[in-house]
Amino acid sequence: GVFSLELPVQADIAPVAQVLVYTTAPSTEVIADSVKFNVENCFSNKVDLSFSPPEGLPSSAAQLLFRASPNSLCAVRAVDKSVLLMKPEADLSPSSVYSLLPVKELHGYHHGLDTLMEEPPENCIPLTKIVLNGITYSPVLQTNEEDTYSILKEMGLKVFTNTKVRKPWYCITENYVPTGTQVESAAPIFTCLELSIVDFFPISSHSALRGERFNPTPSTPEAVTETVRKYFPETWIWSLVPISSEGKADLDVTIPDAITEWKASAFCTSADTGFGLSPTVSLRAFQPFFVQLTMPYSVVRGEAFTLKATVFNYLSACIRVRVTLAQSTQFLSNLVEKEEESHCLCENGRKTVAWLVTPKSLGK
Repeated sequence: GVFSLELPVQADIAPVAQVLVYTTAPSTEVIADSVKFNVENCFSNKVDLSFSPPEGLPSSAAQLLFRASPNSLCAVRAVDKSVLLMKPEADLSPSSVYSLLPVKELHGYHHGLDTLMEEPPENCIPLTKIVLNGITYSPVLQTNEEDTYSILKEMGLKVFTNTKVRKPWYCITENYVPTGTQVESAAPIFTCLELSIVDFFPISSHSALRGERFNPTPSTPEAVTETVRKYFPETWIWSLVPISSEGKADLDVTIPDAITEWKASAFCTSADTGFGLSPTVSLRAFQPFFVQLTMPYSVVRGEAFTLKATVFNYLSACIRVRVTLAQSTQFLSNLVEKEEESHCLCENGRKTVAWLVTPKSLGK
């Protein structure tokens, strides 16, 4: 016959679920089979993390938004994208967390004095030829075929019963045709005695781990304020954030001065749902319009060097720019090439202007 079983899939059974189906025949023989299912590495504590906004200017304000089980305690980390590129194994993932479990899947009996030893061979099962209607049938021994004892042992299960569940051992005679691997010479047997109760239980189990896009808008012209960018950390956020009884929390942060992509992730623990891990989220620190200077690390007074200034425009509209080098008594400068009075830079455009600069005084 055929029947169906509906099994609820939850975080408790990750990463591998082993299902055992057994029945007791009228002859008191126990017949069993098992199958394994790989379960997605997930957690009961569902953690969600996001930046608001997901893109911002250096030194501007932003928020980290947390969603997790009520009254959880979350640890959050945000680092420069380059840090994870150099050491990707430092980034937490469900698979890396589950790999820390001491027991992920039970196999055999490895528990010292509690070991259920296979009994010595006795009452072997004879393999004799059968003659029917003048035709002789020779038994074929499938040595790699699993029996009930092997299935239970493979799953790490022990049996409490008033009968003996043993690995069948076959009498070696010349009346059978062996196939597969060689028969073990000292394997336990399987006998059929009166069977009253068969209960299966796991030797041990592991406790499941529960545990707007930035769009610049034109505004009224204001007085230009010169800002010196000097905060360029490789790691940004290392904080503990308690989650409210509503399952929410916010963390106010200031975006560092680096123009880069920040990667943030968090893990949370709860007395009710246990452990949880958020997906990695990104915040892009970006200037829609900026100038990048290319110059040597050091120069010698009186020797000329080339100073390059590249203007980038990532605004959604074309703008006209003029690039000049302020006059100073500490150096002489001349344009490398004759330049236009101004340049039209459209979206995602750039323009490089170069000067030949000769220092006249010592630097600091």
